Amino acid sequence: MEAKLDGIQFFILVTMNVLGAAIIFIPSLAASYAKENSWITISLTVIIGLAIILLYNHLIHISYDKGLYATIDKITGKWFGKLILIIFMLYTFMNIIGNLWAIGDFISIQILMGTPFEVITFLIILTVLFAIRYGIEVIGRTAQLFFPFTILCAILLTLLVMGQADWTNAKPIFRVHQEATVAGILPIISITYLELFIMLGITHMVHDKQSAKKGMIYGGITSGVLLLIITVMCIAVLGVNGTANSSYPVYALGQRINLYNFFQRVEIIVAFIWFFTIFFKICVSYYILVHALSYTLKIQKYKVITIPLMFIIFFGSLHSTANSFTSNAYINGTNIITSLLVGLLIPILLLVIRLFRRS
Repeated sequence: MEAKLDGIQFFILVTMNVLGAAIIFIPSLAASYAKENSWITISLTVIIGLAIILLYNHLIHISYDKGLYATIDKITGKWFGKLILIIFMLYTFMNIIGNLWAIGDFISIQILMGTPFEVITFLIILTVLFAIRYGIEVIGRTAQLFFPFTILCAILLTLLVMGQADWTNAKPIFRVHQEATVAGILPIISITYLELFIMLGITHMVHDKQSAKKGMIYGGITSGVLLLIITVMCIAVLGVNGTANSSYPVYALGQRINLYNFFQRVEIIVAFIWFFTIFFKICVSYYILVHALSYTLKIQKYKVITIPLMFIIFFGSLHSTANSFTSNAYINGTNIITSLLVGLLIPILLLVIRLFRRS
């Protein structure tokens, strides 16, 4: 019997997937483009992202019974379908090693200084391995357990720094940097909503079709609102330059918490938020990658390839990015192209081919 997720668990996994690495990178990314208009860029991104989710929901409607991979084969044919699946798997693989590098780099630089990056990433991917071998149902239940604490930490972070906010940092509103405000949508949507295409690999495991569709929409809205609030607070508290020039502006925001000179330096709240969002994003992406590979190679038991794949991902993360500068260059360049190709062009292509075949 195939493992199943309920609607709430899928909603949580969608929310975690959008937040993932984005929750700590996006304020800086938005500010580097749109400056004081960052909140406008995020708002436009959420609106466009919801339109993309409606596109994905149409794919959920036609792929729910057979699953994404069999549906791709049915629509495009055996050989072209395999090509699409290979592109899908490569994109998912790059997504995993990018997120693994990001969390490993953050922990080794900001929290466990002196601990080798290799040790941190290996322990994380080893923990992920245990999670996916237990199955998607266990991942969903665990995410459901930690989700309230993640949201609580995000709320606490916002409330505890609100007293330091200077709302003039968000002015003037859309009087300057109009083109950059719009241009900033592309890199942001590439690391958030377009990556939700990967989630279609498990939508057939949700209890019913409507729950999967609602989970997509509500997860997209919830994560979008959280990203908007955190970006606004970064701009208001740290300022435009402070946000744009910081590698981890949300972590810097956490360092500003100070209640009566007693309750301070509790930026570990931020680390807690980010670790769990990115951990579950890696878990789900890894699980989907393993199943896609099993389907392509016609392997009956997916657990057979989980350990070899773990080492490939681990070594891939070690050599994927040299530093944060090359990571930013990738986010602002190559990742936009690959995300548009996989997250937008392929879904549209599938729907167009299906439409022509039906007519």
